[in-house]
Amino acid sequence: MMNDRLILARDLLKEDGVIFVSIDDTEQAYLKVLMDGIFGEDNFISSMPWVSNLKGRQANTNFALTHEYIICYKKSDAFEFDLLNNNEITKLMPNIYKERTAEIKKDQFGEYITQNNLENSNSIFNKETRPNLYFPIYINPEDFSISTKYQKDWHELFPPIIKKVQGVWRWSKEKVEKEKYNLEVFYNNQKYILKTKKRTLDWIIKSTILGQTLNNKNGNDLLESLIQEENDKKFKTAKPIDLITFLINLHQNKNARILDFFAGSGTTGHAIEKLNREDNGNRTYTLVTNNENQIADNITYERLFRISHGFGTKKETIKWTDKNEPYNSNLDVFKIKYDDISPLTSNQEELLSNVLNDVKRMLEDFGLTDIPTNEEILYKLNPLKVVK
Repeated sequence: MMNDRLILARDLLKEDGVIFVSIDDTEQAYLKVLMDGIFGEDNFISSMPWVSNLKGRQANTNFALTHEYIICYKKSDAFEFDLLNNNEITKLMPNIYKERTAEIKKDQFGEYITQNNLENSNSIFNKETRPNLYFPIYINPEDFSISTKYQKDWHELFPPIIKKVQGVWRWSKEKVEKEKYNLEVFYNNQKYILKTKKRTLDWIIKSTILGQTLNNKNGNDLLESLIQEENDKKFKTAKPIDLITFLINLHQNKNARILDFFAGSGTTGHAIEKLNREDNGNRTYTLVTNNENQIADNITYERLFRISHGFGTKKETIKWTDKNEPYNSNLDVFKIKYDDISPLTSNQEELLSNVLNDVKRMLEDFGLTDIPTNEEILYKLNPLKVVK
């Protein structure tokens, strides 16, 4: 079942699409091999440890399990991650992304912070091992302008000695000359120092996901504010909404279409409604789930109905509305119908034709132009329901 859904997911993804799969520690190794075969090893992006329960869960080992994994693949090289907004990510994951304390400056090319010295602090890189990175830089003492060519009356600056070894610059002579606007000169205690300017103030994504609102308890608490169930009927593994919004925001397409094959408590739909309100996006979503223990009717659908209308399907009031306004969104629900198209069925050909036409129409509605043949459709449908 997992294999067939992943193949379908790959076929449905746009060229700049990305897929995230949440998996526990016992199955992540198998899933990685499976997805390498379907998406290709070159399209693997990361296996991100997600700390879902700081207290730890009981396991048949001597370890209390605190984390799961989120495995990420792209469809092709057309996909690119967006940088993370500095203010938002440091608030969401303060232990992973430290708040920037450096002074933000501005020049004719935009905002920047000064970060690292131009010299290489690692003594392994020195005049002997990197002779091309050892050269003088000339600094105008009047306006601190820079040149790699000799200038009369300008200060001549060489890389400093590091641990009794002659150091080198981190940039080549050509790069210094070409990107001198990305260098800043400091003069302190009769000494010149060159620092590089960092113009990208937002964060590159780190592989660990850890934050106060990014655990299952937060997801369960939010669900309970929407749906109050008896303890033995509670859905106890709801994903935190901030986790899903974080993942969706890695691809800043406000018109994206998101598909969740394992909808569970409906967090993905909730997260998309929340994001659309916050940034005026027009994202849409398709959620898929079975109805085991009435989860589709009593949890997934009920949750999405309540955040849309502000009350339950039976007019129940909900605590969630104390702090939130309903989204007033449209919600279409489709229930799967199983048709018996076995050879013993009297109208088998008619039923088979209807099934194939329905599937083709759904694929066209989803935006696919390369519609598979009847044989290909049947091959993919067969694993979904055993023919008796």
